[in-house]
Amino acid sequence: MKIKRSLCILVLIGIVLANSTLTSASNTGFSEREKQLEEALLQQLHSSIVSALKSIYKTEYIMIGCKRISSIDTLVTLKNKDKESKSISADATHGGKYFELTISLCDVGPKEDYVELYFKNDTAGANYYLVDYKITPKD
Repeated sequence: MKIKRSLCILVLIGIVLANSTLTSASNTGFSEREKQLEEALLQQLHSSIVSALKSIYKTEYIMIGCKRISSIDTLVTLKNKDKESKSISADATHGGKYFELTISLCDVGPKEDYVELYFKNDTAGANYYLVDYKITPKD
């Protein structure tokens, strides 16, 4: 009788632990690979981010508390109907793919603002450039 009760308790504990592990994993929303890919892309965009913030804040030194990619949109340009074009994916001219990224930053500048930077790479060189930004003061 004690063995059955102990076994039932162990099974219940196992179910609760498995459920809490699944819940916490689903709450993060990102796999380890997705986190690494985000970090790699943010590292590649670092100079563009810093350059944009220096321009926005009109200062040489910028402090950033955190950064993450909050959205990625894949878009396709219209094809050139006059010529047959074989564009590569990175070249957004005449039917190529390009991306629009929203980068969310926290604790930026002297007032520790929240900043969203909007980047696009629809140029022939597929380089990202700042399209717009939004600053939300920290309350």
